[in-house]
Amino acid sequence: MDLGRPAVRLFAIIVVVALPAIAVLGLVLTLADKWVSQVGPAMAFFLVGIGTVAWAGIVASLTARATTRDLRDVVALAARGDTETPAGGQVGEDLGAVRRQLRATLDERNRQISTLAADVAGAPITGGPVEVAARVVAVARQVTGDPTWLLIVLRAADPEALPAGVYTDDPTATRRELGELEQWAAVSGEPTRLQPRYLVGPWGAVVAVDASSGEELTAMLLAPWEGRPEPTRAERDLLSIIAQVTASAMEHSLLYARLRTQTDELNRLAAVQRDFLRGITHDLQTPLTSIRALAADIGQGADLTDQAKTDLETIAHQADRLRRMVGQLLAVSRLEAGALEPRQEVFRVEPIVERTWEALRAARSFTLDLEGPMQLAVGDPDRFEQVMWAVLDNAVKYSPPESAIAVTVSAEAEGGPGGLSGTWCEVAVADRGPGMSAAVRERAFDQFFRSDEARKAAPDGSGIGLYAARGLIEAMGGSVRLESTPAQGTTVRISLPAEPVDPDGAA
Repeated sequence: MDLGRPAVRLFAIIVVVALPAIAVLGLVLTLADKWVSQVGPAMAFFLVGIGTVAWAGIVASLTARATTRDLRDVVALAARGDTETPAGGQVGEDLGAVRRQLRATLDERNRQISTLAADVAGAPITGGPVEVAARVVAVARQVTGDPTWLLIVLRAADPEALPAGVYTDDPTATRRELGELEQWAAVSGEPTRLQPRYLVGPWGAVVAVDASSGEELTAMLLAPWEGRPEPTRAERDLLSIIAQVTASAMEHSLLYARLRTQTDELNRLAAVQRDFLRGITHDLQTPLTSIRALAADIGQGADLTDQAKTDLETIAHQADRLRRMVGQLLAVSRLEAGALEPRQEVFRVEPIVERTWEALRAARSFTLDLEGPMQLAVGDPDRFEQVMWAVLDNAVKYSPPESAIAVTVSAEAEGGPGGLSGTWCEVAVADRGPGMSAAVRERAFDQFFRSDEARKAAPDGSGIGLYAARGLIEAMGGSVRLESTPAQGTTVRISLPAEPVDPDGAA
């Protein structure tokens, strides 16, 4: 027996203390019945106990040196944290071996977690679900050091993007169809989300880890386990983490694939819409121009009645109106195609505002006020006329018939995009309509947007007036903004770069 080991020494001390006391007690009870009957059993046990304590004290005093050395070794080891053997004792060697084993285990687990984190960060969800499936299998194999792991996809929300089957770590390999083993593993045991199951069946032992993700994915990681002990708690925890990463990566890849498909479809529909608008505007321009010209030629006849002339004027007016709407559609298509290049000229805005208002033929009060020094706007006068027609037409459509429309032209020191300094010409168009809420103002410039109130006030609107107006003004280097309060009307403020002129009208 090696009495150098602390455990053996402690056992020997207990035996030396306990055996004599038990022997004496047995001897007293068997050979000294008369004496026990005279002093009583309680006194006999008391005397034996006193003797045992005295004997234990003698043994403790004799073994105190060895016990003290063991305790000192343990305290020194705890204080220093090293693995050397203090004072030649065995305690340091035993605890040092345990500590080295724990350190190796922790290092391996840290390596696995670091590898898992690095692979997760580089998961290519943009590459498609099949590529992500191969990547997560590679992660499972690399982290566990086991090259037999497979990903079993039982059901995916998008079967075209991720068909059911068996996936390896090679994204170019042909997936294998689900076999009896995979189907058996899917229904055996007690399925627990993201928890490993140790299964033994006709195909031997396997470990299956659920890697499902809600309604998007039903899947599991699977590896043969024949000839190996059941996974330890630490291995189960690691496999649960890998399964969680797998489920998350696969879910993200499926969602990204669905989003990409929907985006491609929306882009296709938008392209069809743009092509349709571009084609229809070109097709409508020619007949509208012919109608306008024919109405003008007929109107010059001398034998027409007053009613006929009025009807021809109405035809010409509506043709002009349609031509302006077609011009808006054409401007929208060119803006979206990036093909709109407005001219840069200097012009007076007041005549264009007046001409546009007259073309609308709105039977209501209209005022045009000039404030500050005279300005010449810089931009495309034809595009500016399109903008004014859209803004004034909206003001007429969405305000009561008895209300007035007011236009104010003024000079601003800061009125351009982002509040840029310089000389700016501002045109403010104010109506007394129902106004807009904050939510409606935020979307007022969106293409084809019309609020419920706008649809009730003017069912025949198109929803592209303000969208085209902002695009045209911004293309000329200006800006458009809204000021509106419910039940108090709306003001559209248009700012364009400008140049001051002297009182004689010269720049």
